[in-house]
Amino acid sequence: MSKARIIESVKNLDLATTTSLLDAKPALLTVRNRQGRNLLHLACSAPCARLKVPEAAAVRMVAFLLERGLDIEEPGLSGRDPCPPIFFAVAFGRNPALVKFLISQGAKARAAPGGGLFAAAWWGDTKILDLLIRAGSPVDVVVGVTPFLASWCWRQFDAAKLLAQRGANVNYQDRSGKTALHHGVEKGFDPALLQAVPGRLQLSSGRVERTVGLTRRCYRRGQRLGSGALA
Repeated sequence: MSKARIIESVKNLDLATTTSLLDAKPALLTVRNRQGRNLLHLACSAPCARLKVPEAAAVRMVAFLLERGLDIEEPGLSGRDPCPPIFFAVAFGRNPALVKFLISQGAKARAAPGGGLFAAAWWGDTKILDLLIRAGSPVDVVVGVTPFLASWCWRQFDAAKLLAQRGANVNYQDRSGKTALHHGVEKGFDPALLQAVPGRLQLSSGRVERTVGLTRRCYRRGQRLGSGALA
C-alpha cells in the first residue's frame, strides 16, 4: 500500500504526502513502478498542465528527490530503452523549467536518446530544443535521420526552423538519398515553406529531377500548409 501511495503522490506532485511517506519509511525512495521507473523518472514525467499546477511544482519535487539521494543520471525504461531523468522531462513532462533545472544540476543532455532532440521536436517544443542544444546535445545527431529532417517530415516547422538556425544540416540525406526538399515536395508542402528554411534546401547529388519542376508539382497537388509557417 505504501508503494502505491508514494508512486501516486509523486505522479501528482504532492510534495507534502511524499515527504511524509519517506520520513516514515525511507526505504520507499528506491521504489520503481512496473515499467522500471523510479520516483525521479515519475516526477520528471508529471504533466503539469494536466495536473493544473505550475511547472515549478515539478521542479520542487525533483529537487526534493535529488536531495534525498536519487541519482540525476539513473536510467529508467522508456519502452525498451534505458533513459536518464532529463529524457522523461522532455518527452513526457514537456517542462522547460524542469529541463533547465536538471541541466543546472549537472544532467547531461546528450545522455538522453538522440540528445532529447527527437522527443522535443515531435511535440514542437522549441524552448526545450533550444535548452538541449545549448547544453550540448549535437544538433545533427543521427538516429535513422537527423532531428531537422524528422521535424520537417512531422510538419513541426517551428522546430525545424530553430534547428536550422542552430546549425542543422538542412540537406542531410536519409537512407534512400532524399533530402528535406524531396520530402517536402512529396508531401505537398507549400513551395514558400521550401524557400523559408534558413540555409538553402537542395536536392541530393545524383538525383535527376529539376527543383523547379518538383516545386510546381506542389502547387498542382493543392496541399498548401501556409507560407507563414516558417516566417
